[in-house]
Amino acid sequence: MHRRDFLKLAGLAGLSVIPSSSAATGEPGASPAYEGTFWIFVNAAGGWDPTSLCDPKGRANEMEPDPMNMYFTGDILSAGNINYAPLGYNDTFFQKYYQDLLVINGIDMQTNGHESGSRHTWSGRLVEGFPSLAALIAANAGPGLPMSYLSFGGYDLTAGLVARTRSGNLAVLDRIAYPDRLDPNNASDRFHSLRATELIQQARDGRRATRELEATLPREQLAMSQMFTATDGANELELLQQYLPTPLAQDALRRQAQLALAAYRAGIAISANLNLGGFDTHGNHDGAHIPRLAMLLAGVDAIWQEAEAQEVADNIIVLVGSDFGRSPGYNASKGKDHWSVTSMMLMGKGISGNRVIGGSTDRHQPLTVDPDSTSLSEDGIRIEPQHVHYELRKLAGIHEGELAAMFPLSPAQPLRGLLG
Repeated sequence: MHRRDFLKLAGLAGLSVIPSSSAATGEPGASPAYEGTFWIFVNAAGGWDPTSLCDPKGRANEMEPDPMNMYFTGDILSAGNINYAPLGYNDTFFQKYYQDLLVINGIDMQTNGHESGSRHTWSGRLVEGFPSLAALIAANAGPGLPMSYLSFGGYDLTAGLVARTRSGNLAVLDRIAYPDRLDPNNASDRFHSLRATELIQQARDGRRATRELEATLPREQLAMSQMFTATDGANELELLQQYLPTPLAQDALRRQAQLALAAYRAGIAISANLNLGGFDTHGNHDGAHIPRLAMLLAGVDAIWQEAEAQEVADNIIVLVGSDFGRSPGYNASKGKDHWSVTSMMLMGKGISGNRVIGGSTDRHQPLTVDPDSTSLSEDGIRIEPQHVHYELRKLAGIHEGELAAMFPLSPAQPLRGLLG
C-alpha cells in the first residue's frame, strides 16, 4: 500500500499521523515490537474538583454561609490512608484500589487557564513548547512504532520527537489493517487473487530494494524510511485487530482503553492519552460535575479491568489529572470557577500505593511538604507539577540524556521518595 493511501485511510478513520524525526535515537527506521511498561495518561478536561474526589472538604452544618461542598465533614469516607468525598462512584473506586493508589494533593498549578494548566499538568512546565511526558516516553522507547504515541485528546504536543496518532472512528481501522480486501471482515473478498497479490508484493519489494540502494543522502534515507514505516504499519494493524475485543464498548473511556491496550499488546504502542471532558462546570456544579467524576472513575476502573482481561495489568502505569481545580464554594449560578490548586492520582508499576502526599487547607489552599520526607511541614515547599514529573521521568528512565537536556526539569528541591 502506498504511503498516501495509508494516510488517506488513516484520515478516514480519524487517525492523524505526524511524521517522526526519530530525534531521540538519531536513526531512521521502525522499532521492534515494544514489550516495556505501558503508560496511560487520563485527562479530566476542563478542570476537575478534587474537593469532591480525593481531597475532600465538607461543610460543618446546614447553616454554614459559604460551604465548600454540600456534603458534611462528618460524612467524609476513607479507605486505608486515603480520604475521599462521599459522592458518586468514589466509594466503589477507592475501596477497590486504595492499596495501589498514590494521591498527590495541594499541587500549585500557578495558573487557572485551560491551555496553560493542561500543559503544566502533562508536561511539567508552564512554558510553551514542552512536549507531554507521554510523548517523551514514546520518543525514548520506540519512535518508529506505528502507534507509538496514541492520543484521544488533551495536551499531546510532541515537539517533533515522535509520531502522534490521534484516534477518532475506531471502526474504520479494519480498512487500514486490511487494505487488500473489498470487505475487511471477509478474508476471501479480495481485490486480487492470492497469486496476483504475491506478484504485486514481489514487485514492490524489488522496487523498495532498488530505491533504498539509490538513496545516498541522510535526509533522503530518513524520508525513505518514514515512507516504508507508514507502508509496513498496515501489517502491524492487522495484529492490533486480533487483540481488539468485539464488539467495542460504547462507554468513551473503556472504548479508548480497549484500543490503547490492544495496540500495546500488538507491540505497536508505548503511551496513550485518554480523555474525558465536561468538567468546566461554572453552573450547576453538583448536578453536572459529580456524575462526570463518576464516569471518570468508572473509566479508570474499566482500564484496569481491560488490562486484566488483556493480561498486562502488571506492566502498566495510569496517571489521572486535570487542568486545575475548582474554586472554593459556589458562585451565583451554583457552579464553581477555576482554581489554581489541584490533585493527581497515580497507580501501577513502580508506584507505591495507599499513600497521600501533600494536602490543602479547609479552603483548598496548598500546604507545604518537607522535600526529604514528603510529609506536611510548615517549613516545606509547595508541590508543583515539575516535582511530580521529575520523579516520573526517573521512573521512565528519561531523567538523564539527550531528551532531558532538550527539555529540562530542575526543581530546586526534588521530592525524594515521592513515588515510593
